Amino acid sequence: MAEPVFVYLWRLLIALGIGAVVGLERELAGKPAGLRTNILMCVGSCLFMIISIEIARSTGGRADPGRIAAQVVTGVGFLCAGTIMRSRFTVSGLTTAATLWVLSALGLAVGAGYQLLAVTGAAVITVTLIVIRRVEAGIHRFHSDHIVQLVLDNRVGIVASALQIFTGMKIPTSVHDVAFRDGSWYVTVEYDTSRGNHDRLLKKISELEGVTSVTEIRSAF
Repeated sequence: MAEPVFVYLWRLLIALGIGAVVGLERELAGKPAGLRTNILMCVGSCLFMIISIEIARSTGGRADPGRIAAQVVTGVGFLCAGTIMRSRFTVSGLTTAATLWVLSALGLAVGAGYQLLAVTGAAVITVTLIVIRRVEAGIHRFHSDHIVQLVLDNRVGIVASALQIFTGMKIPTSVHDVAFRDGSWYVTVEYDTSRGNHDRLLKKISELEGVTSVTEIRSAF
C-alpha cells in the first residue's frame, strides 16, 4: 500500500531543510557548491528514493527498490568529480565533492523514511564543516605548507642567495623548478613552516636585492 502523499511531501521538506542547512554553511564559506546546489542535491536524491519505493510497490515487490537509488550514487560520483580541480601544485574541491556525496546519502535516507538518521547525519556534517575548519586554522598557525614563485634578476649567485634565506631560517625546502626566461630567473619553492616564520621569510626575500617579485602559488592560511 502506497504511503499518503503528505508523508512524501514531509520527507521532501526535510530533505530541503537538510540541504539548506549544509548549503548555507558552504555558501558562507564561499564555496562554489552553495545553497541551491546542496538543496537540489538532497531533494533530488530524496525524490529518486521515493520513486524507487513506489515503483517497487506498484509491481508487487518484483522490482528492486534500490536499483534507482544505486544509480544516484553513480551519478553523484560523476558530479563530485567535476567539482575537483587540479592544477600543477594544488588540488581543490575535495571537501565540496565529499559534502555533495554525503548529502546525496542523506537525501536517500530521508526518501526511504529514515528521517531521524538523516537529520542526525546532517548535524554531524555541519558541525564537522564548521568546527574542523577552525581546528585546521589553528593547526596552520604552527604548521602549514606553502609554494611560492620567486622572480629574480639575472645576477650571478642570485638564486643561491635567495635559497640561502630558507637555510638561514632553518626552513626545509623543496625546489620544484628553476628556469631562466625573458632575462629573469623563475624559482618555484615548496616549504613547510609556521605563520610567523612564513611572514618573516617573505619579508626577508622581498628585501633581498635582485628579487623582482614573490608570488604565493599555494598557501594554507
